[in-house]
Amino acid sequence: MSENKLFPYRIGSVPENGGVEFVECSGAIMAHILQLSKVVDKEMKHPAKWGQFIALLCARGEVSFSSHLTDYSLTENSLFIAPSALLQFKSCTEDCEVYIVTFNEQFAADMHIDFRVVLPVLSSLRNNNVVLTLPADTVDNIKHKFLQLHSEYLSNSELSPTVAFYRAQALRHIYAAFIFSLCEVVVNRASVQQPIAVKDRTSEYFERLLRLLEEHYKTERSVEFYADKMNLTPKHLSRVVRNFSGKSVHQWIDDFVVLEIKNLLKHSDMSIQQISYELHFPNPSFMGQYFKRITGKTPGEYRREI
Repeated sequence: MSENKLFPYRIGSVPENGGVEFVECSGAIMAHILQLSKVVDKEMKHPAKWGQFIALLCARGEVSFSSHLTDYSLTENSLFIAPSALLQFKSCTEDCEVYIVTFNEQFAADMHIDFRVVLPVLSSLRNNNVVLTLPADTVDNIKHKFLQLHSEYLSNSELSPTVAFYRAQALRHIYAAFIFSLCEVVVNRASVQQPIAVKDRTSEYFERLLRLLEEHYKTERSVEFYADKMNLTPKHLSRVVRNFSGKSVHQWIDDFVVLEIKNLLKHSDMSIQQISYELHFPNPSFMGQYFKRITGKTPGEYRREI
């Protein structure tokens, strides 16, 4: 079972659990899931937070998921990239095969990867072309890198400590090269994809609200706070958001908070009291009432059912 916090699911590596293979080094992980359909319903249907960076490549079939409450669908040879994500897998075809790469800031620092260079490239796609369709040869190159990483990783257990140390350093640098190759893919493909549509003021307001929610939802839950940040009146912000999305600002705030509570209940060993403090509720009872009002279950009931 994987207990690496970078990969927030507990999935076995045997074929009946989807043929999951992992390549791990400190601060980074790559996973190859041969049959995603066998693990989505059992484990990956629950929302989970990913770290500093995530890339999700669909090598075969189709998979649908949401990231921070925005829905995405990947088909064969398509790639999703985000600087961070709160993912919830929804459905996939029986033949769906995916590669997932994630790493944190410490890994980037150890490899001397300058986030000031990397993240602007990756996050430039956050609000427009987040999903890219890749040429078959690029996908084959990604698969080749995984096989190289996997073979190098598996051989480490049979090496002497000194040789294993040098092998691990080589492994980390292969990861670093892979990350820069993803940046190259983004830059090259962004230049030939269809032009980005000109955004109107309403969509800009909505996207800005979502960015503010990602930053402040743990501590701020009033429409007034977000309206003030956007130099709008609460009434104006509420009208714009409802007209654009069909949901109120309060509903969007609740969605962010409840998704995080579910994530922590499922993927952490934090107590309900600790979760309530983490999300700045006055007390666990208040959070319990809040969670039940929206989901119909108490936090304890939700945790027991999963």
